Amino acid sequence: MAIYYITLSLLTGTGYFFTGKKQGRRAAFCYLAIAFFSFAFLASFRYGIGFDYFSYQNIYGIVSQWSFGDIFHYIWNESFFYLACKIFSMAGCSYPVFLIFVNLFLMGVSMQFIYRFSKIPWVSVYLYLTLQFLAYQMNLIRQSIAVAFFMLAYPYLKGRKLLPYTLLVFLGGMFHNSLLFAYPLYFFLAWEYSRKMLSGILAVTLLGYLLFDPLFAIVAPMLPARYAKYSGGYFWNANGLLYVLLPALYCLSAYVFQGCIQDRRLRTIFTNSALFQFLINIFITKHFILERFAIYPFVFSLLAIPEILWGCRGGEGKVSLPWKKEGEWRLGCRHVLLWFLLLGLAWFLFAAAEGFHRVYPYVSLLDRSLSEPELPVY
Repeated sequence: MAIYYITLSLLTGTGYFFTGKKQGRRAAFCYLAIAFFSFAFLASFRYGIGFDYFSYQNIYGIVSQWSFGDIFHYIWNESFFYLACKIFSMAGCSYPVFLIFVNLFLMGVSMQFIYRFSKIPWVSVYLYLTLQFLAYQMNLIRQSIAVAFFMLAYPYLKGRKLLPYTLLVFLGGMFHNSLLFAYPLYFFLAWEYSRKMLSGILAVTLLGYLLFDPLFAIVAPMLPARYAKYSGGYFWNANGLLYVLLPALYCLSAYVFQGCIQDRRLRTIFTNSALFQFLINIFITKHFILERFAIYPFVFSLLAIPEILWGCRGGEGKVSLPWKKEGEWRLGCRHVLLWFLLLGLAWFLFAAAEGFHRVYPYVSLLDRSLSEPELPVY
């Protein structure tokens, strides 16, 4: 665990002192380059941690023996990952070397996402580690690639350019089909919901929660076999309500501090994304595999929280409280920053205690610990 704490402390401290004041682009670029190499090192030189580590190692070995025709015959709908495995194996790369290139891509897209769109990069880097995006990428390799494509599609979602957004979502979906289910976020996140519409969304969520299992039994035959078979398996277990608490706090925070976001379009996207990640996370109390869909709207937290802090950097930020007559009151920006730092730290400590994605504690290639029993690919 020490390496996580050291990385978190060093990146947070250097980010605050070297980029927190001036916010210069050159300083931000240099800082994010350091973060890029730090995270890529952690993810690339791990050994045996992450639920899917050995499963993907086996897949890499199997696919290396396949022809390209076999890949398109057996896994045509998610063929891009397996094509990448085949190409790297043909080049003589071992599985750890393949992981290095995958992680360079994942960290590169993530840091580029932060560099282009985050108002306060060091806060985004802090959140990237504490809100479990790094842990996610050390476990769910295929879906993490899909999330990277969703990040690449963000400017087109924001700019309302449907064609390039569709293309990137399709490409990412060919690594992991879950991204295709996130395609409607293009429409849902940009919609300004009235209170009546929000009530309707909550009612539909409640109804879907109560009827989820019989509804899933109806749609399961239409799903790819690998997803339909999850029913009744290990990943079909439920998480407790405690797992929903932190997503609920983030959602509440986004709505309370939405007045700090100056751009109306961004305010809509970020508050809606916070809402949808919370609503999806509610369903993990049914089956925890469903958290995989929450990652797509949740990734905007890396931008939303810095946007809130940037909006109140003058010393005071608007805080929306619907039960107050005035509709808002003001709170010092340092208090808002402290709140989000504590929220991120609580998320990290809870994840470490619960062993999120089985990446805690950290094990490196140098340790070469005994292999854990394999689990099916998540």
